[in-house]
Amino acid sequence: MRGPVVVTLRSEASPWGISTSVALHALLAAMLALMPLPKRPKRLDEERVSVDILTPQQFEASTRPPAPAPLPAPEAQASAPTPTPSAPRPTPPTAPTMIRPTEMLSAKTLADPRSRQARADLATFASDERMVQLCNLEAMDQIRRWRADFRPERVVPYATAEEKVRGTTIAADGAAFRSRKNWYSLKFKCRLARDGESVIGFEFLVGDPVARDKWDELGLPAVH
Repeated sequence: MRGPVVVTLRSEASPWGISTSVALHALLAAMLALMPLPKRPKRLDEERVSVDILTPQQFEASTRPPAPAPLPAPEAQASAPTPTPSAPRPTPPTAPTMIRPTEMLSAKTLADPRSRQARADLATFASDERMVQLCNLEAMDQIRRWRADFRPERVVPYATAEEKVRGTTIAADGAAFRSRKNWYSLKFKCRLARDGESVIGFEFLVGDPVARDKWDELGLPAVH
């Protein structure tokens, strides 16, 4: 009987296999050599800062605000003489306004029955004197109505100046009237009708009291 056959396999490198492997590695190395290499990352340029080292005196000088530039000198101007203010002109005193009543009163007073004697006396006077007495009566009536605290009882038309009669107009700038035992200066202008028998226009102005020591000099009696 035949015994088992033992087969021993011998491994031997094929000369073709080694050559092929060497060729493949060589080709791979060539390919790798021909491939472009990856780009190296670009380095960013670092920001450079200039540093100066200063002494404390230099630092203080650098932080001190700059001194203001000097202003240009003003141009010389010809100095004009300062005008001297003129003194204000004195204001002339305003003349007091005359009082001008719109209603005449003497005719009504004479028409009263209690004035019978006054009417009889007026009939005995000359024309000019009668007109003056009518104007005196008008003055007393108007002053009494103008101010109730006055009680005129007599008028002297020529106390400090003579009255002026022009036609049927009488101007008395220096008259005076008595009220409550005192005399007051008075100015009036009186216009009468053409016949001189009635007053148709009157204006007046009451002044200051007349000093007591002037009464005798001006012919102003202390009693009626």
